[in-house]
Amino acid sequence: MDLQRKTIQTLTVTLDEKREELSRFYLQFGQKLLGDSSDPAAGALGQDRTETWRGLMSTREADTNAVLDIKAAVTHKQELFKFRKEIEKSLTEETLLLDGQLEALGRAFYSQYSEDDADIFGQTYEKASAEGRILIGLEEKQEKLHHDLAESGFFGKIFAQFKMAGLTSSIRQYKERIMKLFSVGAAELVQSGVLEERVANGSLDAHFAEKLSGVKAASDHLAELKTRRESLEADLEAITGILSTFAAADNPSRRMDELRSRIKETDKRIDSLTILSAREYSDKFLAEDGASLLGYAGDGHTFSTMGAYSHQLEQIASLRAEISVICRKIEVLETTLKIESLDKNIAAFERSITDYERKIKHYQDLNETLAVNIREADEERRRLAEYRKSVEKTLSETLS
Repeated sequence: MDLQRKTIQTLTVTLDEKREELSRFYLQFGQKLLGDSSDPAAGALGQDRTETWRGLMSTREADTNAVLDIKAAVTHKQELFKFRKEIEKSLTEETLLLDGQLEALGRAFYSQYSEDDADIFGQTYEKASAEGRILIGLEEKQEKLHHDLAESGFFGKIFAQFKMAGLTSSIRQYKERIMKLFSVGAAELVQSGVLEERVANGSLDAHFAEKLSGVKAASDHLAELKTRRESLEADLEAITGILSTFAAADNPSRRMDELRSRIKETDKRIDSLTILSAREYSDKFLAEDGASLLGYAGDGHTFSTMGAYSHQLEQIASLRAEISVICRKIEVLETTLKIESLDKNIAAFERSITDYERKIKHYQDLNETLAVNIREADEERRRLAEYRKSVEKTLSETLS
């Protein structure tokens, strides 16, 4: 029995392998059938089945392309974010450079200012001078505090240091305001063309030409960077629009996961439809055990009469026949095991009957022995009763 069970297990594994092989062949054959059915003249399947398959394939292709497009858009967007970060860094650096050059240019023009420049730089000159006078006053106070700090005691130093911190902050703010005035004033001079004109006619020193050239180069570079940033922002907006068309603008990764999950489900439906199409087509020509439903020709073969797919049907017939044989072998072995099990049960029942019959005979003998004992006990009881009666009679006569 153990050998039979092991044989059944081996056959079951082989059966699973053959069924898997047949399923794979159904898949290949079904793909060919559905592909050929795209041409109505050559189609072997119904129109509804073919249209369903086309719809599923179209859905899968659209979802696959959507995943690829989203992935490409995300990659491009990440690259653009990287570029934007680099541009923003360059813009900051170039802006600081330009501000520094404008401040130097404005300070240089301030140092050679004359009344003839009042109409182009007068307002800047007056504001910067006013701020400068305040700054000079603050610096004088700072110098005095330095002297007081050296001469003061402990608490005096604490108070002086506190005032020194406030003065230092104010001095820094006034310097920044003056530099800002120089920068704004120089920018106005550059935009008006005054500096360029004076450099050209030689009324300004050569170092102004150098500073002006540096300002123009920095301004041009800054303008170029801003143009690139605008173009980049337009590209980012376009990519966001692309992602929106795929409902992926908020969370592209989650949307791609949803689409991949849909693709898997569609693949399952396509495979099921493909296998079903091949099986149903094969069932028109072949029985479950691989036998032909068309009968047999004189040479014993009918595959040649099964049309354009006779070769595939022959392979399916072979696999079905192998599966059928294996199933029968398993059925025979399982039936044998059931018969052997029933034989064991019957033998056990027969042994029980024999055992019960032996017990019945034993109890019947006991019953007969008990019946004899009962009769003997009744006889002894009767005899003793008569003896008691005789003794009672004798005793009564004696007493009277």
